[in-house]
Parts: sequence; structure tokens; C-alpha cells
Amino acid sequence: MARKKTEKTNPELIELIRVFRQSAREHQAAIWKELARRLEAPSNNHAEVNLSRLNRSTSSDDVVVVPGKVLGTGSIDHPICIAALSFSETARVKILAASGKIETFSKMMDTMPSGSNIKIIR
Repeated sequence: MARKKTEKTNPELIELIRVFRQSAREHQAAIWKELARRLEAPSNNHAEVNLSRLNRSTSSDDVVVVPGKVLGTGSIDHPICIAALSFSETARVKILAASGKIETFSKMMDTMPSGSNIKIIR
């Protein structure tokens, strides 16, 4: 018996995926198309990234997107600009304490429409 494909029901996530696809077409930016593809996957496949991984994978003033949730395990010792679907409260506090910035996806698309120099961490 074939599995039934489940549809996304979160209207904010549906709109975000639509905006990612539109921005990818307008700016020929593959990063937005890739993020849309990852967010279309089942939510149990969305990334959960700890601060310790972000600390190892980034350097000072990097711009990062996480197609999922940022968790507060570990520490971060340099400022980064980051956008994600959600943040744990611990992660939010530690990122801001390291002089980092937490952005929305839409603001990041407005400031960096081509998507160049943005890292996807999953």
C-alpha cells in the first residue's frame, strides 16, 4: 500500500517556502531554493543544531541559516548573524551574549538577496 503524502499545515511555513522559491527565481540564488526544499521535508527531518556545532563550523561575523531549530547546548565564542525557524531560549541568550545577531529569514533575504556568503548549517 502506498504512503499518503502529508501536506504542510503551518501557514507561516507554507508562506516562507513560497517566498524562498520566489526569491530564488528572482535573484537566481540557489541557496533560497535549497532552503525551500529542506523546509518542505517532514518536520522530523528539519535540522537541530547545537551552539557547539555552530562554534566549530563558523568564524567571526559569518552569516548562517539553519533550516530548523538552534539548540543551546555548548557555547559560542564569536559573533555570528543567524536565521533559523526557531531558537531555544538558552541559544538565543548565548548568541546575543557573544555579540551575535538573530535575524528573520525575510530580513536576511532583503539584505542579502543573492544569498552569497551565507552558510547553511544542518
